[in-house]
This record gives sequence, structure tokens and C-alpha cells, in this order.
Amino acid sequence: MAIRNEEIGDLVLDAARSCLLRSGGRKVTVSEVARQAGVSRPTVYRRWPDITEIIRGLLTREVLGVVEEAIGGTGEPADLDALVGRVVAVVGALRDDELIASLWREQREFMSPYVFERLGTSQQGILAILADMLSEGQERRQVRAGDAKRMAAMVLLIAQSFLQSGALVSDILAEGWSVELHEMLAGYLRPGLDG
Repeated sequence: MAIRNEEIGDLVLDAARSCLLRSGGRKVTVSEVARQAGVSRPTVYRRWPDITEIIRGLLTREVLGVVEEAIGGTGEPADLDALVGRVVAVVGALRDDELIASLWREQREFMSPYVFERLGTSQQGILAILADMLSEGQERRQVRAGDAKRMAAMVLLIAQSFLQSGALVSDILAEGWSVELHEMLAGYLRPGLDG
């Protein structure tokens, strides 16, 4: 049975995910990914110029999928604690994601530009989701007044910092990390703190 053109993208990304997990997050080649996907290398190269772009596409899909699964379909949060709980749940889900963890462990040079140099597609997607959540929270008077996009950027920075550097203090925070992150975010977003 022939593979439809629109299926090839997901097929290749699924194959790249399998290859990366099998390698423990270490670098893989376009040839390995094509072989795993059951397609030719030219088929892969028609969509992506190199393995870096394949992994970028995979990372975007992975991160946004984790975010969607962690917060999707849960209705409006009842209060600020519930809203912040969703953000903490996303952080926990990203922290526990096998692919993301393996890329941080084995391909720091690939991941570091998203920390120090530019916002990736997945980060932009998360920013949009956060800004919407915060804006809706402001309408319900659960979140303090302010520019929801700027506040979303700060929430992203706080959450991302924990994801990248939390291991440095894991012996101190242990399983209490979620409580501490929740308190930090709730304190930042709580109404009445905007002066």
C-alpha cells in the first residue's frame, strides 16, 4: 500500500523519535530515520534539509503534544491555584518526557540555542497558550492585571529555568519541586500585586 504524501511527515517524525529513544538521545542520521520510516532518503530530503531540521520538527510536535495532553479538555480553572496547577502539570509532564529528557542529556548543543539565542516554534506555541490562559484568568479576576503576553513570557522563563536547571538542586527540592514552583508562580500572578 502506497504512503500518502501527507502521511510521510508524521511517519518520518515518528521514526526519528524511535531512533532517538533507541539511541538514548544521541545523534542519529537521516539514513537511520529513513530506514526506520520505510522511505527513501530522497523522500526525507524533499521535506527536510538535514537531521537537525527533522529533530526541530519532532521537538515542536513533542512539546506541543505534551502541553496539549497536560491541559487540554479540562475546562476553565476554578481559581488561581487551579490555573497555576495546570502550568505546573505541564512542567512535570515535560520534565518526565523521555524524548525531551534524552535530548537535554545527550544533545545540549542542539537544545541550548532555545535557551540562550532564540524562541523556537514550540516555545512560541507555549507562549500563545499561556497568554490566552492568563488573559482568560484576568477576565475571571483570578490573575492580576497586566499585559498577558509579557506575563506569559515571565511564566515561560520561570518554568523553563526549572526544566533546564532543576537537576542542580534536585537533592534540596526533591519531590517538593512542584509545591515550590506553584508558590512562585501563584505569587507572581495573584491579583493585588500589580500596584
